[in-house]
Amino acid sequence: MLQEVAQQQGTGGNKMKTKTTNNTFNAEDFSSRKLLDLVDETPSKGRHALGRDALQAVISELASRRHYLQELRDRGLLAPRSSL
Repeated sequence: MLQEVAQQQGTGGNKMKTKTTNNTFNAEDFSSRKLLDLVDETPSKGRHALGRDALQAVISELASRRHYLQELRDRGLLAPRSSL
């Protein structure tokens, strides 16, 4: 189950709000930096933070935003640009 924790400022000080999704992953809900962090965590130490479908969703989302394209290419997750 994926959890996203957002910190909110309230009148009573800092409050932590936890948003839990029902085993669904929506890459649009994350910042580009967090998406790249998720890509980096995936192959570490033999465990996978993301499944194959979620990883593809992250790559597609970053590509559609045109963020971190070179980093994705460097990791072999995005095809190199073709030269015309």
